[in-house]
Amino acid sequence: MKNLSIAALLGGAALILAGCGGGSEEAREKKMEDQAAKYGIDADVELDDDGEVKSVEIKGVNGAKVGTGLDLPDGFPEDVSVSEGWNIAAVSPAPGGFSINAMTDEDVDAIVAFAREKMTAGGWTETQFRQPVPQMTTINFEKDARLTAYTIMNSGAQNSVQLVTMKKP
Repeated sequence: MKNLSIAALLGGAALILAGCGGGSEEAREKKMEDQAAKYGIDADVELDDDGEVKSVEIKGVNGAKVGTGLDLPDGFPEDVSVSEGWNIAAVSPAPGGFSINAMTDEDVDAIVAFAREKMTAGGWTETQFRQPVPQMTTINFEKDARLTAYTIMNSGAQNSVQLVTMKKP
């Protein structure tokens, strides 16, 4: 499979959602998936009971995925906290770990408080807190021979959270 960038995968999601109406839910899901396959995109589409798109998962190289409402990848560390209210939109492997991108309605202070509470309770030590620009907040933790960083982008109504967890280099 070709190396696909996150932008290419997101572009594929838009392509899948464009105009594949008509037929049963299963037939519509398959039609969308087949349309994506024509462009070399491995996609899994799920419709809700009303026939609306519930989730689109586009699979990339090495287990990378882009979509909406994604699950945490197999092997994701149980002691790294992800809020149930986060809509996971991208998952990819990182060196000795994972990178997760999510969207949330939670405000920045609530996200930081969540990370501090859950990570500290899980035995992690906070090593850095920064706000390099007003719209960006980072909070880093260490435990054992691992690092975890939350980067929160304040974009108004919804905030973006990038969480990277990996072995120390």
